[in-house]
Amino acid sequence: MKQERIGFIGLGLMGKEMARNIVRNGYPLSVMAHRNRSPLEVLSAEGAVEVVSAAEMAKTSDIVFICVKTSEQVSEIVTGTDGLMAGAHEGLIIVDCSTAHPESTERLAETVAEHGVTLVDAPLARTPREAREGRLNVMLGGDASTVTRITPVIESFAENIFHVGAVGSAHKLKLINNFLSLGAAALVSEAATMAAGMDVPQNKLLEICSQGGANSAMLAPVMEWVLQKECTKLQFSLGNAEKDMRYLAETLTEYRLTSDMLPPLCEFLKFARNDVGEESFVPQAYDSCMQRNGMGSDGNKH
Repeated sequence: MKQERIGFIGLGLMGKEMARNIVRNGYPLSVMAHRNRSPLEVLSAEGAVEVVSAAEMAKTSDIVFICVKTSEQVSEIVTGTDGLMAGAHEGLIIVDCSTAHPESTERLAETVAEHGVTLVDAPLARTPREAREGRLNVMLGGDASTVTRITPVIESFAENIFHVGAVGSAHKLKLINNFLSLGAAALVSEAATMAAGMDVPQNKLLEICSQGGANSAMLAPVMEWVLQKECTKLQFSLGNAEKDMRYLAETLTEYRLTSDMLPPLCEFLKFARNDVGEESFVPQAYDSCMQRNGMGSDGNKH
């Protein structure tokens, strides 16, 4: 059985680590540069080959992974000038690891299928640290035979792989997953702000809440920023968080569903993004909460 030839587009915090694990597992890998060439140069030193366009990558790949920020970027990579479809061959598999808009994913899958190309949605959970360690969680939306074929490659960078269902289903589940996790992070940020404003020791907030029903996977990462001004446990940008919840709100509208909790979460993330910057990480939303309550990082009223 011949070895799959892999292409990878999107060498950001997650993508560069995923691509590195793929090439280290012995797969022939082609990559292309964006604005920052340093990840490409690191991968080239590991044995990856640079190509100049997505079209060229499609011609020389069996499976192409995409890991970028938005659905608009995914669509441009796939169908734009010199995009993947410009060089696609029948049997090519495109694996979208972005957190994308489900409706866009389903529409794009239909478009490429007309040319004998298969698109799978494969959004990620966990952080760049787990990507580096090859321990990501990956959700897959696609037919069973395609999922079976791409799974050995995904195992290069994933600890847990979940086949959710048909194409688009994994992106839907990822947005719901992010709703739960970002909602918890928002609550922790506001709780820490309440503690500061009421002269409650924030270290005691962490100590006590981590031992009971208030604990969550978001408690320690947010409190790491609150107490230590470090952000090693949750490196997920507020810009991406706000975008994901906007995609979820639009998807709920398409399905004629309502949510009482999502609108205030969207507003919270929009405020935080505007206050501390879209490249700031989610735990830094705490600084926005403090600012809007007239307090500085020292907890004193200004």
